[in-house]
Amino acid sequence: MSDLKQRLNKASRQPGHIAPADMETEVSSQGVRSEIAAYTAATAHMLRPRQPFRVAVPAYEKFTSDGSADNTETFSLTHSVVDSPATQSVVVWLDGEYYGAPDSTDFDADEIDVTDSGTGSNVHVYYISDAPATLELRKSVPASSTDSSQQVYKGNVGLVHGTKQTEQPEYLDLNETPLHAWLGTDMTLTAYIDAPYTVRFEDGDGDGTEPTNALLNVPAYIGQSEVAGLTSAIKQDMSQA
Repeated sequence: MSDLKQRLNKASRQPGHIAPADMETEVSSQGVRSEIAAYTAATAHMLRPRQPFRVAVPAYEKFTSDGSADNTETFSLTHSVVDSPATQSVVVWLDGEYYGAPDSTDFDADEIDVTDSGTGSNVHVYYISDAPATLELRKSVPASSTDSSQQVYKGNVGLVHGTKQTEQPEYLDLNETPLHAWLGTDMTLTAYIDAPYTVRFEDGDGDGTEPTNALLNVPAYIGQSEVAGLTSAIKQDMSQA
C-alpha cells in the first residue's frame, strides 16, 4: 500500500467534475431502481468529499400541441413540480427547438402554459419534482455486481430539490474505507434512481432535446494518467467495507 500511496501522490490530476455529458445515459423505469447514467474512468480519479455536490434530476413528460397555431395551452403534469432554488424548475422544447421556461407555471396545480407557433408539435417537458425519489451513486470494478460495488452517495432528491443547496449542500459520503474516494482505470461510476416519474437525458423521438435544468456534476480530481495497481487495490479495499 505504501508504494501505491507514493504513486498516487506523484500522479497529476486537476479539479473538475464528472458530468452527464461524460456519461452513457439510460431511461429510467417508473417506480423501480434504474440505472440512469454511467461513467467509465480512463485514468485515476479521486472523488471530492468536501466539495458540494449539486443535485437536480428532472422528471420527463411529453405532450402534443393542438391544431391551432399560436394557441396558449395548459398542460397538466403527472407529478408535482417544485419551485426549485437551485435550477430552472421547468424547461420546454417544441420538437427540437428550445422553448425555455413555460409562459407560466402553477406550482399548486402542477400545470404549465405553453404557446406553440405551429401545430401538432412534440412538447418535451423536463421539470423538477419534490415527489419522493432515491438517487444513488455507486462505484464498481469491471464486471462486478452490486455486492462488490461501493456506494458513494444516496439521498432523497424529493427533499433535495426543494432545498437551497447553496446553504444546505449535498456531499459525497467517502469515509467507509481508505480508498473509498478513488476510481481506478476501467472502474465505473453509476447513477441509479428509484422515482415515480421517468428520468431521461434525451427525448425518445430523435428531436435532440435535453434537460438543461439537470444538475448531476460529481466533484472529482481528474487524473492525467493511469496508476498501476490502483484498480486491484480498490477492489480489495471494497471487500473490507
